[in-house]
Amino acid sequence: MTNEPSDPNRRGDDLIPIQPTDARTDPDPTPTRRGWTLRRTARVLVLASLLGVAAFAFRPYYSQNLGVVDPGRAYRSAQPTSRLDAMIREHGLATVLNLRGGDADDPWYVNEVRATEEAGVDFYDLPLSAVRRPRRRELLLLIDVITTCRLPVLFHCRAGADRTGLATVVYNLMIAGQPPEAAMAGFTLYHNHVPLFGPERLHEPINEYSAWLSEQGLAHTPERFRTWVRDDYRADDPSVDPRPLAVGPRVRQ
Repeated sequence: MTNEPSDPNRRGDDLIPIQPTDARTDPDPTPTRRGWTLRRTARVLVLASLLGVAAFAFRPYYSQNLGVVDPGRAYRSAQPTSRLDAMIREHGLATVLNLRGGDADDPWYVNEVRATEEAGVDFYDLPLSAVRRPRRRELLLLIDVITTCRLPVLFHCRAGADRTGLATVVYNLMIAGQPPEAAMAGFTLYHNHVPLFGPERLHEPINEYSAWLSEQGLAHTPERFRTWVRDDYRADDPSVDPRPLAVGPRVRQ
C-alpha cells in the first residue's frame, strides 16, 4: 500500500458540489410578514372600535349624562344623585324638574328635595313613563312647567335619555320656538336614547303634531302646539286644562 502525495489543487470526489440557488423555489418571507401585520392591524382596529363603543355607551354613567339644552337657560341629566349640589352652584339653577317619580321612601328623592330646598331652588315632580304614549294631562303639565318655571332649569329622569329627551323636545318647541323636525333633536343617541321597545312611543305626539301642521298648511308656534295637545291630541283623558303643578314634592295619596 502506497501513500500518494496530496495535491493541494485537487478536489476530493466525495465533496458535494454547491448548487446554484433558484430564487423561484426559495420561500419568500414577505407575504407571511405582511399577513401577520394586516391581522395585527385588524385586531387593533377592532379593539379600538369596541373600546370606543363601550366608552360611548357608558359615558352617561360616569358623566351623569349631563348636557346643555340652551346655554345658561336649560340643562339635562340623568339622576344627579352625587352632583346636584355642584350642578346648582355651577349652573346657577333656579328649577329642577324631576321626571322619574320617587317618594319619601327613596333616599335619592329625599336628598334631592333637601338639596333644592336648602339652595332655594324650585323642585317640580312630574312622573312620566319612558315606554308609554304620554297622556294629554302629562303633556300639558310638562308644557306649562317648562314655560312658567324659573330659569335656568335642569330636566332629569333616571338615565337622562328618554323622558328627559321629551322634556328637551318640548323646551325646543315652546321656548326656543323650533319646528317639530328640529325640536326632535332632543331625542339623541348621544344621550343614549334608543327608540326601540317602548321609548319610541314618546315620539308619537311630536310626529302627529308635525303631520297635523302639514295637513293644515300651518307653521309651528308655541301657542299652536299647546292648543293642539289640549284639543286634537289623541288621548283617553279629557280635553281640559289641568290644575297647575305645584312647586315641591308630591303628596302621597
